[in-house]
Amino acid sequence: MRIILIITILAVQITSAFSQEFISFSNSNPELSKEKLSEFIKLQEKNRSLDTLELPFWDDFSSTQIYPNQSNWADMNVYINSNLCQKMPSIGIATFDAVDATGVIYEGANYETSFIADKLTSKPINLNYADDNSIYLSFFYKPKGYGNQPEHNDSLILEFYAPTEEQWHEVWFANGSGDKDFAFEIIHITDETYLQKGFKFRFKNYASLGTSTYPSLAGNCDFWHLDYVYLNRNRNLNDSVHRDIAFSKPLESLLSNYASMPWSHYKSMINKPLNSNIAVSYANNDRLMRLVDSLNLYLEDLSGNSPVQKLQAGAYNVPPFNETLLAVSNPFTFAENNEDFADFKLSANIVTASYDSIVNNTVEYIQEFRDYYAYDDGSAEAGYGLYGTGTKYGSVAYKFTPEKSDLLTGVKIYFTQTYENASMQYFWLNIWSEGEDLMPELEPIMIVEGVRPEYENELNKFHLYTFDEPITLDETFFIGWTQTTDDMLNVGFDFNTDASSNLFYNISGEWQQSSIEGAVMIRPVFGDFYVSTENVEAENDINIYPNPATNNVNINKKGQLYIYDIQSRLIYSNNNFEGGNVNLSSYKSGLYLVKIISDNKVYTKKLIINK
Repeated sequence: MRIILIITILAVQITSAFSQEFISFSNSNPELSKEKLSEFIKLQEKNRSLDTLELPFWDDFSSTQIYPNQSNWADMNVYINSNLCQKMPSIGIATFDAVDATGVIYEGANYETSFIADKLTSKPINLNYADDNSIYLSFFYKPKGYGNQPEHNDSLILEFYAPTEEQWHEVWFANGSGDKDFAFEIIHITDETYLQKGFKFRFKNYASLGTSTYPSLAGNCDFWHLDYVYLNRNRNLNDSVHRDIAFSKPLESLLSNYASMPWSHYKSMINKPLNSNIAVSYANNDRLMRLVDSLNLYLEDLSGNSPVQKLQAGAYNVPPFNETLLAVSNPFTFAENNEDFADFKLSANIVTASYDSIVNNTVEYIQEFRDYYAYDDGSAEAGYGLYGTGTKYGSVAYKFTPEKSDLLTGVKIYFTQTYENASMQYFWLNIWSEGEDLMPELEPIMIVEGVRPEYENELNKFHLYTFDEPITLDETFFIGWTQTTDDMLNVGFDFNTDASSNLFYNISGEWQQSSIEGAVMIRPVFGDFYVSTENVEAENDINIYPNPATNNVNINKKGQLYIYDIQSRLIYSNNNFEGGNVNLSSYKSGLYLVKIISDNKVYTKKLIINK
């Protein structure tokens, strides 16, 4: 990749009424993979060996993550999560969509034609109660949430299995629609063909990929969400209440401006950027006023270098069918260390009546400090970009303000995939300074040409784009892209964090603030890459020339020589370096670190290779 300083304003095409910022949905789920599936199967093996279940059957999807609990379910297609819905009855839902257990769109999926996608099948259950008229199955369901809206023919279906017939029968369905609150459904089971040992039930959804006219928009689609699945005897048609208090929303970052920031930047600040309050949300799903006996919060230094901080936040009465949103005064501080990173676990726990489920009474959040700034929480619910006629050479800019002067060495971007990777288009990676109107300047101060989306297979893995010539920044800047076609690039988008006030786009020659609430998954990376040293001496004690170098470099210091790339990987070593020439012909352009150990002292200096 080659960096060019822009000396003229980019030409911008005349836009049409159809050009706009746009949200799409990935053709894959980065939380799911063959490796994750295999790992989960091994962990759940003891549960998979269980035979016919006895009543009651209950799952609120809070006991596992990613895949369904194999104590209850016979398959693993649906996605267990806490980030694709708002106003959940309890923390944890089962999401039906168009991707399978390995996170890819189902084989044989077609445009515009509905196909059977996810299935959630119970293990065999003993319903051998022929004369019992009090058996009911109930559940909460919801279309869309933060996902794609299911169309009218993209339905959610419930089927019952008749053991003696060895047949499945459809007993309930819901047609697709726009976003709604969770709805309650209860079904009376009276047919003797179902009142047998070996009874099963399953949910499944129909999905369709939309139109092939816009392939860069086609991806995962037609979302349904399920919660509080309950099958038991001694129920009636009006038994719609769950006597349960549960957390209804994940915890959020303790930082006031970002989800994460470089640890070195945080430590350099006198006034630490912490939220004054901690947001906690839980729901009373009972028809009676209920008491939360105590709310307790903890902050644990995962390095183990400091004691766990605790807060007893009191007791609370919760009205019936009510979601309580608390703002608890934040007493916590982050214990500093001499490392280049830190991790802290924030957790909250509620103590309720003994008959409540306890698995949904605890939530956790990992506060990470690395080498980047982030607004997003690391989960991509959708993809963001510019789309439509006239968006060729359109730009997106994301605003950041570093807390200290530092070297911007690259940017991490999470791209969501579209069906058949239709969004694999080149773009320019840009940096803008801030103008007098507090928006990006029209002319970028730097652009990296010839960049394409890179997809990572690991869990929520960002791709790191490193700069051949890092730049020092000490004030507000914008980082983003200029696309080279009308196709959408599909950068990851987090609905759970709203950073739209920092996001801008330019289609017609003027910058506009984003109108879509959420956070684009772009993270600027700062600082020298990490090399562990002690007694480091000044850079001036090493003479490296030429610098920048092309194929060869001369180093004047003798000793143990190590050269690291920007990701801290050792690429060259010589334990008896006598000084002189080092051949760099096999190394790519970029920023490197030279380290020499001589006379029990460590010397370091940055090296730029520019070919």
